[in-house]
Amino acid sequence: MRIMTRHAGWLVIYLLLWSSHPAVADLYHWTDAQGVRHFSNTPPPEGADATVLLEEIPYDPESDDKRRAQEDAMLRESESAETQARLEKAERDAEEARRQAEAARRKADRLEKEMEERDDDRSYGVYYPPRHPPGYRPPGYRPPGHRPPGHRPPGHRPPGWRPKPELYDPTPPKPWQQPRDSSPGGRDRK
Repeated sequence: MRIMTRHAGWLVIYLLLWSSHPAVADLYHWTDAQGVRHFSNTPPPEGADATVLLEEIPYDPESDDKRRAQEDAMLRESESAETQARLEKAERDAEEARRQAEAARRKADRLEKEMEERDDDRSYGVYYPPRHPPGYRPPGYRPPGHRPPGHRPPGHRPPGWRPKPELYDPTPPKPWQQPRDSSPGGRDRK
């Protein structure tokens, strides 16, 4: 990649130098006595070892049009190749996603089937008879609302019932134990 970039960079430099002025002559390259490299379109001084990098090519509109058409065709071809590569990658990604979704659906179906089988066969193949016959009640069981014979409901008072008389207490009540008069016109006792 670096080599291609380096060559492309030199190519751009040469093209700029070549196309900058239509009357450009040959392009020379030489190194002087101090070791400095020179690029010029003028011939080097006497005694310098020069190399001709680019010979002057006269401008020809037909060849220039052909070159541009070739460059345009190469550009379209590279763009279509890139587009084709992107489309193929998108198709591969979509196919992979479809395969993963199909695998997930198969796994979900398998797990659902296992859960149904587990729900259908909770005994794991062993028969356990019921612990008690139908209608069995444990000893001491009483259904709600059941009253044994002779049992009276709460708050029931038999005929002739009277409250027991209170016993007389000779000690006077303490001030905080004295009852208050709660009659409508009464006052609180203190």
